[in-house]
Amino acid sequence: MVIYDEFGPEKILEVHDDTETKTKRDNEGKFVKGVTPWNKGKKRVYSKQTLERMSNAKKGKHISQRTEFKRGNISWCKGLKGLHIKGSEKGWFKKGRVLSEKINEKRLKKLREKILIKPILVVNENLGYIIGVILGDGSVYRINRSCRISFEVTSQDFAINFLNSLREIGLNPMICKIRPTNGISKQSRYRVQANSLVFGNWFNSIKHEIKLAQMLSTYGSKIGFLRGFYESEGTLYIRKKYETPYISICNTNIELLKLVKDLSMKLSIRFNLYGPYINNGSLSDNAKPIYRISTTTIIDGYKFLSTVKPNIKNGVGQDSIL
Repeated sequence: MVIYDEFGPEKILEVHDDTETKTKRDNEGKFVKGVTPWNKGKKRVYSKQTLERMSNAKKGKHISQRTEFKRGNISWCKGLKGLHIKGSEKGWFKKGRVLSEKINEKRLKKLREKILIKPILVVNENLGYIIGVILGDGSVYRINRSCRISFEVTSQDFAINFLNSLREIGLNPMICKIRPTNGISKQSRYRVQANSLVFGNWFNSIKHEIKLAQMLSTYGSKIGFLRGFYESEGTLYIRKKYETPYISICNTNIELLKLVKDLSMKLSIRFNLYGPYINNGSLSDNAKPIYRISTTTIIDGYKFLSTVKPNIKNGVGQDSIL
């Protein structure tokens, strides 16, 4: 069988019919003994023009038998080098690239929907729980055009409970697990985050103790706030001799502890205030002193656990100190 080389019309190449060889290679494999390679004994199989096209292909140039070498054709990659803009080191998405007005409008619309989420800020037990957790171990701070609610803890159950509470008021929180990078016997931490400019502005307007006391007027909001703050800052001691609960809550904000003490008193649970104590856990010399409130009697400890009903530090499992 004889064929004409498309890119070398002046030269005729002889090609042997190797259908049987191809069939054997497909059935038995490429490198089976006895199978003759298709190009064995052949020299200069490709024309000079074909070799030039192959060389250009390795350099990232477009290959098309119908248009590449057509007279007057302008290649799609003319002026481009590989996948980058000619003369640019950062490629198509280099810094300072101007987006179209339509794309910018779409991005701003999504950004507005994200930061202007309108949560359900009705004072109830769930909202009181969120406020208590944030004032304990959480934080609310401004980030770009929004406000971020952030909370980090080693207890997975605690993190999931806070995550579900944020979802109940209409926010869209996320949770991630942070593994310890060094050290011995360090626990993994769980971080919960949500973004809402509306919630951030509202929280900053009511976080003062006087306004907070006025807002936590319902029975459910008091229960939720005490549960959230206790799970963040509280400790449960079980007296080994009598197996009785002893509740203790520590914080550097004495006014906040007084608020917790007053709210508990309205539920007929008595706490005593102690302090100040030196803050040995801080590396700063100007660290704020620590204050502590604790239950006065055995009955107050039992009543706190039965009334507030904390999800953790409730004496079930290994969340208490003997």
